[in-house]
Amino acid sequence: MVEHDFDFVSDWKVDNWLVDKLADEILQAAIFALTAFFRGGGKVGKRAVEQRYSSVLAALILQFGKCHGLASSGQHEPLRALLTAFQAFCECVGDLEMGKILARDSEQNEKWINLIGDLAGCISMKRPKEVQNMCKIFTKSLNLQENVQREAAAAALSEFVHYSSGFSSILEEMVEVLCRHVSDESPTVRCLCLRGLVKIPSVHIYQYTTQVLGVILALLDDLDESVQLTAVSCLLMILETSPKDAVEPILLNLSVRLRNLQISMNAKMRADAFAAFGALSNYGIGAHKDAFLEQIHATLPRLILHLHDDDLPVRHACRNTLKRFAPLMEIEGLLALFNSHSINSDHRSDYEDFVRDFTRQFVQHLSSRVDTYMVSTIQAFDAPWPIIQANAIYVSSSILSLSDDQNILALYYAQVFGTLVGKMSRSADAVVRARSSSAFGLLLKSTNSISWRATRLDRADSARKGS
Repeated sequence: MVEHDFDFVSDWKVDNWLVDKLADEILQAAIFALTAFFRGGGKVGKRAVEQRYSSVLAALILQFGKCHGLASSGQHEPLRALLTAFQAFCECVGDLEMGKILARDSEQNEKWINLIGDLAGCISMKRPKEVQNMCKIFTKSLNLQENVQREAAAAALSEFVHYSSGFSSILEEMVEVLCRHVSDESPTVRCLCLRGLVKIPSVHIYQYTTQVLGVILALLDDLDESVQLTAVSCLLMILETSPKDAVEPILLNLSVRLRNLQISMNAKMRADAFAAFGALSNYGIGAHKDAFLEQIHATLPRLILHLHDDDLPVRHACRNTLKRFAPLMEIEGLLALFNSHSINSDHRSDYEDFVRDFTRQFVQHLSSRVDTYMVSTIQAFDAPWPIIQANAIYVSSSILSLSDDQNILALYYAQVFGTLVGKMSRSADAVVRARSSSAFGLLLKSTNSISWRATRLDRADSARKGS
């Protein structure tokens, strides 16, 4: 009788019978019956549980996702009952460590996905022989109908893949399934599958690197911000060990997508996008150097502006990226500047010192790029962050105060000057008003101010004579 009852419970989730066919009331009754079985099955029951350990635990984990889904819609009893059943299972088989992990859960816990990952890690350490069977179950479970079930399966599988070095045959199937489900309708499943792909054991990762990078490249354009953020963070991880032949074919595509994410309102996204762009510098050499150098110059104005971002991790990412770019730019004095005290300081005065030193180097060695840099910087006058507006105002004024290119002065001096006057009087942000005033003084003190006014007077005089 005990064996018969256990077969029913063990098959309940693997065969998808309970979830797809029965009402939630019967689900709860089945969980109560399962709890009683774990607690009262005696030696025969314990032996039966041990023999079916992987299938029963997989069933509980998948049910964990469903019950949390019900709890989020106000039905809390199934989750309470399942947690009791899960604890009874841990006591039955002597998995005390797993019981401690479960004790952290509650009806309000919004991180149940992380808890499943912790359970999978615990199983991998305590019962490594069960991992292969559980991987097979969860690989199939990614095809289940409900989002929460697939999320539970993906959470477990993304952690188990880290411990799969001993069975390469099932690893290949897991990678195939994870790659397929990065297009799942659930953003959570997409994120978890991608996280699993970058956890492939180091002894196997090289054969899958190109495939994983292709997935990351696609998800950098995902419509869901959480997926994009996961893709950027995973890119940072895999670039640490990626061979050149895997990265070089998509180097420019990665660069363009990362540049698009550097203006995200999400500070974590900005920081990771800047950091990942810096990590690409390891591959921007040889035949790809000139093309990647163009990508550097396309993003350099933004790096300078966000070097004094409101968010400290963004600042640190910009500093480190600038330091990685310096050798590729091959400009005398730039390497020392990008490692100076002023770039490493968080004080505003040090930042402005750095800007003046940088623009001096820039105007001297990269005069042909002043026009495009000015365009990029002026666009940031309307950035959604007041601090970046202020930085853009100061950088553009610094460039104009040092440039002796009359075409540049004619194109931008009046525009920047007018913007400063407007920002000083009308901006609602103190930092913008203050920096506009400082930049205004910078322009007035420069010799270019006299040159610009003389040019304007000459043009006005010519216009009057012509009329």
